[in-house]
Amino acid sequence: MWKQPRSRSPLEPRNITVELLPHERAALLRGIFTSGEVCEQLEACASSPHIKPITFTATDVHFLAGDLNHAIVKRGCRDADIIDLSARFDDVHDTINGSLDPWH
Repeated sequence: MWKQPRSRSPLEPRNITVELLPHERAALLRGIFTSGEVCEQLEACASSPHIKPITFTATDVHFLAGDLNHAIVKRGCRDADIIDLSARFDDVHDTINGSLDPWH
């Protein structure tokens, strides 16, 4: 008998995989913009020179985009990596596409 695939519950967080370059991962760790599971993922691949996929919840992406913007506008951050990540996470938030292909 055919079964319909289980759909995601509205209460389950939607995950977004974002491909991050080494200097982007370092900037997020340096600025302490993440915590918990995301921070663990970043630390686990901190020494890798390769692009690594990091999984965020949609809520994490939303708050991270806001935190990065706040760092620039309210705290006067002029770190080029943070400025680029701010624009990138705004885009990821809007499109739910964490691939580097459309961005670079």
